Amino acid sequence: MIITEIWILFVLIFFQKEVNSDSLQTQILEARQLFPFRSYKDVQLFHYTIPMQVTFASFQYKANGSFHCPSKTVAVYLQYGSYPVMSLQNSTYPDFFAVHRLFLHDITLKSDFVPVMINITNPLPGNWYAAAFLIENTDRIAQKGLFTPCLSWLSSSLKFNATDDVISLLQDTEIAQSISSVQLYRFFALKNSWSSIIYLTNCSSQGPCPVIIRARQLGLPSANDTNTLQVNCGFSDDCFLKIIPAANNWNYFSVESAVTGILHFNLIIKTESCKDSSPDIDDQDELTDIAENDVNFKDNSNNSVFQNTLCWPNIPLIRISLPTNLAFEYNLPPEEEDAYPFILNISNTKFTLTSFDVLSTVDIGGTLVIELAVSPFMNLSQNNVSVSGCLSYGIRPHSDDINCSDGRRLAANTTSWENRLSTLFVPYPEAGIWYFRLEARCYSSNSTNSSILFIPCELPETPVFLRIRSTPCVSGHCGRYGTCYQYVSGGLIFSTCNCIAGWKGWGCTDNSTARSDSELMLDVLLLTLSNLLFIPAIVLSAYRKYYTEAFIYFATMASSAFYHACDAEVYSFCLIRLNVLQFCDFYLAILSIWVTLIAMAKLPNAVQSFVHMAGAVGVALGVEYDRTGLWVFVLPTGIGLVILLTSWVTRCYKKHLCYPNRKTWLFGLLPGTLLASSGLIIYAFFETKDNYSFVHSAWHATIALSVLFLLPKGKSSCKSTPEPTSSCSYIRVGDIGCHDASQPTGTPYAHLLAPTP
Repeated sequence: MIITEIWILFVLIFFQKEVNSDSLQTQILEARQLFPFRSYKDVQLFHYTIPMQVTFASFQYKANGSFHCPSKTVAVYLQYGSYPVMSLQNSTYPDFFAVHRLFLHDITLKSDFVPVMINITNPLPGNWYAAAFLIENTDRIAQKGLFTPCLSWLSSSLKFNATDDVISLLQDTEIAQSISSVQLYRFFALKNSWSSIIYLTNCSSQGPCPVIIRARQLGLPSANDTNTLQVNCGFSDDCFLKIIPAANNWNYFSVESAVTGILHFNLIIKTESCKDSSPDIDDQDELTDIAENDVNFKDNSNNSVFQNTLCWPNIPLIRISLPTNLAFEYNLPPEEEDAYPFILNISNTKFTLTSFDVLSTVDIGGTLVIELAVSPFMNLSQNNVSVSGCLSYGIRPHSDDINCSDGRRLAANTTSWENRLSTLFVPYPEAGIWYFRLEARCYSSNSTNSSILFIPCELPETPVFLRIRSTPCVSGHCGRYGTCYQYVSGGLIFSTCNCIAGWKGWGCTDNSTARSDSELMLDVLLLTLSNLLFIPAIVLSAYRKYYTEAFIYFATMASSAFYHACDAEVYSFCLIRLNVLQFCDFYLAILSIWVTLIAMAKLPNAVQSFVHMAGAVGVALGVEYDRTGLWVFVLPTGIGLVILLTSWVTRCYKKHLCYPNRKTWLFGLLPGTLLASSGLIIYAFFETKDNYSFVHSAWHATIALSVLFLLPKGKSSCKSTPEPTSSCSYIRVGDIGCHDASQPTGTPYAHLLAPTP
């Protein structure tokens, strides 16, 4: 019994020690196959979760590839709150795109098993996302099955240290502190908090207090972080730091002593709130629950909140979820008739504020669109009006930041109709609270020197149009040279544009590598009209009474032409669905090879009919199973060649003559084989994205012209086994055609076939 109690006491002491010290935790993500980057759909997304109060995080990446292949270059972009937004292929963004990211990190590594780390001190808690892909410059089209694929995988892990040595403070409650180095603190700001001031008083040091206060919203402060505010109290008698707190969230600060030994001082947090009275019941209950559940709170006294006369008017918005993925809207509250108003009246004397939420996972894969316009129904007889908007993430814009240097800015004015509307796009917006600050100013313009003079407005408010929404891609579209798609990677959904015709960029608006319309039209004409070279083969087949083969060649010509017309970029015409046309193109191309080999074999009619049907069924199964694979071409061709050679050897054995003869080999089989082989070689080894139309058209031409040489002479009109019609003992049968033994007259061997008296 005593031993059991001692063991329990040891476990409790050890557990308490672990809780009070930094703890190392690990998240391991399964290895994922990487792909060369052509558009954002090719990236692999990784998701990490970092808890609160993490002092250090290390994201480790290790890539490996196929053993027979050289190492490849892997790019990894890491972003807090949403998917990374990066400019790749030296492409530009569409107009009015805000792509500045505060917490974006990137690295490159090789697929050689050597790990590379991204180390972050005091990372923000919440969701982090990484996008990884291969960097390859080759445009070669590798035929499936001919080359051993070089695959690459990326494994990832996250290790972080979380600390519990953070003291939670109640606002407006002074506490005494004693520190020897650095101490971390935090306080919770309610949803209506406007500004907070950290006061440090009664310092035990003689003169100014030798400490540095660093504060940061949402996460632990860091000396090297640009978002961390700090003040050095060793240079002034008053020691305080004023910050804009993250509403409805934790805010952190640290006090660092610059002297050796113990330093004593008092701390107090005062917060201004935009409420007319003390906290309502919901806010007070929320604060009480936080205090009761946190063992580090020093005092359970109530939080005092007082009204700030500098607070801006706050316009509430309501969320409307749309049936389309990644689509939502924020509108003004409905009026009496349940109609959503479009016009918002903003103050002409102070800023107007509104806010909205971007939800994690379900919202971050689209594009946030902010549209701001001056009402067209304003009376502008006395002055013009300009309206500016400042969009910021996580923290309300500072009142001193007139130019919105820390956010994204919009501007509209009434100088012209074109300037009345301003639009801002934010791709893959970070999850959390977004703030939008509005300001209206009146001005008069001098036509002589084009100067602008701001003047007081006659009316207290200005009507503006404000629309906040989310759409896939760029307002659901990607312009003329792209298509908007939605993809899922690692369980995460996102939208992206797939560009064509050499256009690139986030919205397919970068034409630096775009192809001209004449080049695009030339590609279509080459790929479609090159199939007309099957016409000589069709005519020759019909002339030699190979009607089945003629029909297959015609169907091959038509399906290939319509498929390439439908698959063309920009100038396309689809008779039926592209997938059906692709099946017909591959199926009939292989079937045309099959019927040509069977025709060359000259099988008996009954056997030939069976072989044709068996080949048609087998090729259909193969094409449906894997229409782009190597074996779907090799297997029918190989079986056809075996049947052909078997038939030729059998003929040689029965006739005791070489079949086909030398003339057929020299003027038929040899040039036909060379044409077909050259077409197969350039098709398999020399196709690239740049020369595709020329090389593939050459493949059409060589295969179509090879039929003219490979197709045998006309079919025999006699039966496969001649039946003697007389008692003649000798019959001479030529290589092509039949001789009737019952009519010896006129034949070269008539004297040998004459009856013996």
